[in-house]
Amino acid sequence: MGKSIEVILLEDVADLGRSGDSCRVRAGHARNFLFPKKLATTLTPGTKRLIEKKRAEAVVRLAKEKEEAEVLLAKLEKLTVVCAVKANADGRLFGSVGAADVLAKLAADHGIELPKKQLAMYEHFKSLGEHEAALHLHPEVRGKLRVKVVAEKAAAPAE
Repeated sequence: MGKSIEVILLEDVADLGRSGDSCRVRAGHARNFLFPKKLATTLTPGTKRLIEKKRAEAVVRLAKEKEEAEVLLAKLEKLTVVCAVKANADGRLFGSVGAADVLAKLAADHGIELPKKQLAMYEHFKSLGEHEAALHLHPEVRGKLRVKVVAEKAAAPAE
């Protein structure tokens, strides 16, 4: 029978655990797969203390990020982003309003820049009026952003 050793995972590994977890694996699996790919390290008192210290730092960092996300969410929920797009007389849009358009308008008008992954728009807005887009600022902080799609003012015909 093969010998097993105890390792600490440095990254998430499917079927073993998450980063920072300690687990028992076969020596060959650790030596041939986990160690060369820097996915795990052997469990020693020193590495155990290091992982516990990193976990404590991560908890503090996540709490700070959550607090910042809540402040930003309160600010964003008060706003309405107005996107002016070309539309015909019946109110049908020539094109649509996507996440990139909303984020660009948010940055230009309100000075708030968000990564695209924090604005969850599953479909483009294809009609005039008020819409809502989901915000995912943090795993525990979610909210809605109001977006108003209006028709662009047509230029006066040249005579």
